[in-house]
Amino acid sequence: MSVTLFCLVKGNTTANAFSVKISRDEPVSDLKEAIKSKNPQTFASVDAKDIQLWKVEIGDDRDDLLSNLTLQDQPELLATKKISKYFPDSPAEECIHVIVEAPVSTVTSSREQELLDELSALRALLNKSVHAFDVVVSPKRTKSFKWTVNTEDATLEGLKKSIREMEKPPALENDGAVLNIINDSGKFSPRNDQDLRKILQLFVSNVNLKFTVLIETPSKPFNEWTFPKVCELYGLSDDPNPSIDVYPVFSCGSANTKNEKYKEALRKLFDELETRVATTPIDVSYEATKSIYSYTYLVSAAYPFKDQVKVVPEKLIEGKNGRGNLDYGIESRTTGRIVGLVEVKKDDFKQGFAQATVQLESSLGRKRKANEMDDEHGFDKVWGIVTDAEKWYFMECTQDAEGKPSFKLSKPLFVAYEDAGMRDMAEKILGHIIWLLEESQKADSAVNLDKEREIKKPRSSGNLKEKSDTVVKS
Repeated sequence: MSVTLFCLVKGNTTANAFSVKISRDEPVSDLKEAIKSKNPQTFASVDAKDIQLWKVEIGDDRDDLLSNLTLQDQPELLATKKISKYFPDSPAEECIHVIVEAPVSTVTSSREQELLDELSALRALLNKSVHAFDVVVSPKRTKSFKWTVNTEDATLEGLKKSIREMEKPPALENDGAVLNIINDSGKFSPRNDQDLRKILQLFVSNVNLKFTVLIETPSKPFNEWTFPKVCELYGLSDDPNPSIDVYPVFSCGSANTKNEKYKEALRKLFDELETRVATTPIDVSYEATKSIYSYTYLVSAAYPFKDQVKVVPEKLIEGKNGRGNLDYGIESRTTGRIVGLVEVKKDDFKQGFAQATVQLESSLGRKRKANEMDDEHGFDKVWGIVTDAEKWYFMECTQDAEGKPSFKLSKPLFVAYEDAGMRDMAEKILGHIIWLLEESQKADSAVNLDKEREIKKPRSSGNLKEKSDTVVKS
């Protein structure tokens, strides 16, 4: 004979009760199967044998008894007993007869397992001190290199050494170079080893072992730069004793000094030189004397451009790699920029090239604007002269769109002041300096033209309307 039992899963209310019809002669294990079959989703991950059943008699209007129900006080239906043992007679009507309790789940979901695995991996990561970081050196480099280090004893010098070995960035040759570090956690500026260790440990805890190093080089006096260090700084050569052939050749043009507009400049140069030679013979032992002679060429060449440029002795400039006074700077009156500079040396021309190279880059000191990139006479160009007043070298420095400078150096020209051909030699020097000033004026003219166009640019009708509205409102 069969019996109908109303069952309720523990934790639910009587509204969720369900009935199971089963023979009294069947074992309780079959009742468990029937319950699982009626509730496939509730018991999807539970075997029928693990379900526990408890005999109760709770009216279907007594949900209050369910909240404080203690099953240990109720008889449990054992799987091996027959239903008739627990329900020999017809059960009471309008009652819950069986409470169903599923076992506490021991099955871990895939997501839970994934999180557990991640936690375990993180613990393992934090518990070890040696890590392999992916390091990118900026700018110009996008590929990383592996830097394996113990985060407990990492040093800034060790990081610099690894960067030198792997990337050879010239900026690190600056004794005052400092490292700034960037990754998804933020930007950091470690100034000692302890700072660096804390930063690395933060990266480990965030499970992000890739970072970018920015090398900053505080400027130092121009005269402290040596020629080999400058060659390393700008990637000209890594030879410990480089020659001046590391510079590409600069083909410096020459103006026609016979042109009417330059006759006065030529006359002034000859008059000044004759006076200098007669009263102050050039002396190989004095840099001051050489400076006086050099100045004569500069002011004579600048005279036709007196409304556009001026010669500034001891011009103070500062760039990212150097600072100090130029022997002479040629400054544009219209833009205020340095268009040329002169480094006078008594005899050490390599030292002169070193100083002039850093001075040229410092004179530019910024990246090119987009509208200047295609300009034939790019705004980011400056020329220099290194001379002892007898031997003359001309230099050119240009800057690309990324702010990287490049340099060129001319073959030397000579002036022998006791020679009968002195005037011809001096005139050639003047012609080159005038040509350089002509070229600088082309760049300034282009800049001024852009400014004029900006001023003359018509306002949009919207702006005119806005202006009109303003007048009306006032």
